[in-house]
Amino acid sequence: MPDIKPMKVIFESETEIGKCEDGLIKETVSERNTSELWTIYAHTEASVSGTKRMLKIEQRCYLRRGDEIPDQSWVKPEVILEPALDSDVDMLAMIQQTHEHFIVRALKQFPEGCLVLA
Repeated sequence: MPDIKPMKVIFESETEIGKCEDGLIKETVSERNTSELWTIYAHTEASVSGTKRMLKIEQRCYLRRGDEIPDQSWVKPEVILEPALDSDVDMLAMIQQTHEHFIVRALKQFPEGCLVLA
């Protein structure tokens, strides 16, 4: 049986990109009345396989308020698979740029009424 090596995480970034109100969340976990806004995050995690040197970049957008993290439906998660670059420095720079592009795309997909941070 071949020796399967797990993916090694080489990059992880979570960026706060905005805030929104309860009214925009269809499936609010909490029933409490609060004026506290939901914080919107863009998250990117990249890992590389040890044997084939394949790069996997996973990106998602999620909401958080306290310990609640409900699903949101306006920004779909993305997964990118491609050959890893030879240079780790170049690969990390490319992943950082991919994270920044994901933030821009996520901001464009916000529903009307989201409060975006400056």
